[in-house]
Amino acid sequence: MLAPPTEFPDALADPQSAPEIRRGHRALRDIHLAVIGASGRVGSRLLELIAAQEGTWHAAGVDPRIVGVANSRQALISLPGIGAANAVARLRAVTSEPTAAAAFAEALLHLPARPLIVLDCSASADVAARYPDWLAAGIDIVTPNKLGPSADKALAAAIAAAQKASGTHLYDATTVGAQLPLLSTLRELQRAGDRVERFEAVLSGTLSYVLGRVQQGEALSAAVRGAVAEGYAEPHPARDLSGEDAARKLVILLRALGHDLDLADIECVPLVDAQLLAEPDPARFLHGLAGADDTWRARAALAQARRECWVYRASFDQADGRARIAPERVPLDHALARLAPCENKLILHSAFYRAAPLTVSGPGAGIDLTAAGVLGDLLIATRRYAVQPAATTASSQRIEAAA
Repeated sequence: MLAPPTEFPDALADPQSAPEIRRGHRALRDIHLAVIGASGRVGSRLLELIAAQEGTWHAAGVDPRIVGVANSRQALISLPGIGAANAVARLRAVTSEPTAAAAFAEALLHLPARPLIVLDCSASADVAARYPDWLAAGIDIVTPNKLGPSADKALAAAIAAAQKASGTHLYDATTVGAQLPLLSTLRELQRAGDRVERFEAVLSGTLSYVLGRVQQGEALSAAVRGAVAEGYAEPHPARDLSGEDAARKLVILLRALGHDLDLADIECVPLVDAQLLAEPDPARFLHGLAGADDTWRARAALAQARRECWVYRASFDQADGRARIAPERVPLDHALARLAPCENKLILHSAFYRAAPLTVSGPGAGIDLTAAGVLGDLLIATRRYAVQPAATTASSQRIEAAA
């Protein structure tokens, strides 16, 4: 159940009253975590990784305490802490409340447990819409949810303004390419003053997997079912096949380069007809997908005859500002044609990379990779709260005194 703020323990009423606790020979800072989408595939795997990293946390000077877990139906808050290993079981034991998710989102604003980091492992637009409120309240966010970083300009501006005003951070590296350093690479180039002239990429590990299987002779519908079974696809695979998921990634990359655009500014060509994509039920969508099998069988045969292959290609050219994402045939000797299943690839030309393009590639989908990437972002997020070892602190004081 959700405890109202008045029921929180008095010892935690002042978040600054005990900023660090000594455990053994090391002072550790409590970092409070709230996990949304906790019972989903990424959320539950992340909880397993958090439980397995005690030594890593303590070496970093922090001690994470999960104080809240939620999914779309249930929510649980416990300031004494919820063990990562049994958090999903405790959440599922909570009696369902129709307004649990909304109440949880609001309750986070009033938790006295600080510092607080929200781990949004959902794919929910409603959750992403709460980002400005949480950030403005001093709550950091770590997320693979693309719906916040690729939101319409109004929400994106509110997210940016909340971070600037409060000093909080949105850590979203896993929104593009799972654990690959695609987004961080573009941000570093932008900060360094490089000017990206053009790039092309495969940003959907799901469609990389699907088109690879189709070109090996598998039916499109069977390949999509395989992607769902392997945990590569979105909860509703229409989001992948429509191109929306990859287009949102392209929006996020281009915003990292300073371009002010929305999802509607991306020229997006889907993999299948709009009539198929309109089916709201994932099971019925997969069943109806068989109607596109013959079309894609013929397309794969044509590509093979021309010594080409199909890729879901994202492209951007600074010269005309055109951003496009679409299924396209490329020659077999093209760099994007040599991708392994689920592999992402970015080929970038810039002022710094004119002699030869910068290439980043590797697996860009999967539950383990995404959860590991979120954990990596979480470790980065906790560093600014960590208790520094005494030797380091003393050394810093000597340096400051000498200066």
